[in-house]
Amino acid sequence: MKTLLKNALIVEWAPTHVAGQKDILIEGDRVTKIADSISSPCDTTELDCTGMIAIPALVVGHTHLYSSLATGMPPPEVCPTTFVEILEYVWWKLDRALDEEAVYYSALVGAVRAALCGTGTLVDHHASPSFIRGSLETIRKALERVGLRGVLCYEVTDRNGREGASLGIEENRDFLESGRTPGIYGGLVGAHASFTLEDKTLNQLSELADTFKVGIHIHCAEADSDNEDALRRCGKRVIGRLYDYGILRPGTILVHGVHLTDSEVRLAYDCGCWLVHNPRSNMNNRVGYAPIEEMSRGRLALGTDGIDADMFAESTAAFYKARDAKAAVPFDAPLRWLGGSAQLASEYLGVQLGLIREGCVADIALLRYPLATPLTSENVAGHWIFGMGAHHVHSLMVGGKWILKDNELVDRNLYAELSQAQQVAKRVWKKLTSL
Repeated sequence: MKTLLKNALIVEWAPTHVAGQKDILIEGDRVTKIADSISSPCDTTELDCTGMIAIPALVVGHTHLYSSLATGMPPPEVCPTTFVEILEYVWWKLDRALDEEAVYYSALVGAVRAALCGTGTLVDHHASPSFIRGSLETIRKALERVGLRGVLCYEVTDRNGREGASLGIEENRDFLESGRTPGIYGGLVGAHASFTLEDKTLNQLSELADTFKVGIHIHCAEADSDNEDALRRCGKRVIGRLYDYGILRPGTILVHGVHLTDSEVRLAYDCGCWLVHNPRSNMNNRVGYAPIEEMSRGRLALGTDGIDADMFAESTAAFYKARDAKAAVPFDAPLRWLGGSAQLASEYLGVQLGLIREGCVADIALLRYPLATPLTSENVAGHWIFGMGAHHVHSLMVGGKWILKDNELVDRNLYAELSQAQQVAKRVWKKLTSL
């Protein structure tokens, strides 16, 4: 399959770069040629992209697809007043209400919403205590149905007992053994957070990561309660506890890091970890603001924590939050963090994401963004923050295949499947009242 994109204005952000108006030839799943003008080879589908901007498909550095059916969900009977209560009254009830069908439709809905925002890859952190074994394969099937890439794991926790933790460990093991597909689906060892993990479980997670030579995807210091729990357990803050059990290692993803000190951030980076900033979720949960100045000096990615997969909105929120906090980070920092998300996923998938270059995978979003002012390599950030948005996404290609075209899903049957999700959501919401 060959596709020729004519007259597309190529824009990248890691680093910010405007390549100018080019023709892009795609053969199979790769970009094979970029030039000022390319003659259409035989058996090639041609698309006139005059007036459109081609950007690398976006990557979410951390999300929870299982929360996709929570949109519009009734509020809890008791209003949470702390972060732990938010988990207890909302999210830990929702994840227990998910069965196989609900997991599938949660992932399907989340993947479709991602595509509509120009997102082609999701780094997911999953939990469904009532349906653990087989859950990652179910999510993979949903992503395959839509056509997105994914890096998956199951969130191991001791909050549902020893059996639940053991099943979660085995689910991660199974997916790492047989669920990964080079270039398309990757895997990590998943863990909820230090404050819901016993010492024995942390040891097992570290051993599993050793076996498969992968990192561990875990929430870290999202609220100060994580540090308080670690201090009670071992006399050390959470980063010290995770370090002692070998959780800090190359490829580990530490999510949030709101209550880390600068020296703790440096330790995480020295160990080869990624940190993932989720500013909208942090604001929503009222947990505070991450030490972004120190975090921005290392391997920092951007995630949504399950709010959605709109990286335009997340990066813009990251920008405004940094400005409001008077953080000394570069103007284009949120775009660099978008590049971090792409690099994080690239490491686990074994392909280069986040670029439109010859030889790279053809993950491309087309934006219909009317240019009223000049767009140059020097002012990409200004256009991104103050002009562009998910509403400008016109089309999305992942691996050379169109997922979205002219603001419509290419596979029209997906619309019927999405309508079925409403009934699943109603059933899940009803179940919440008995948990």
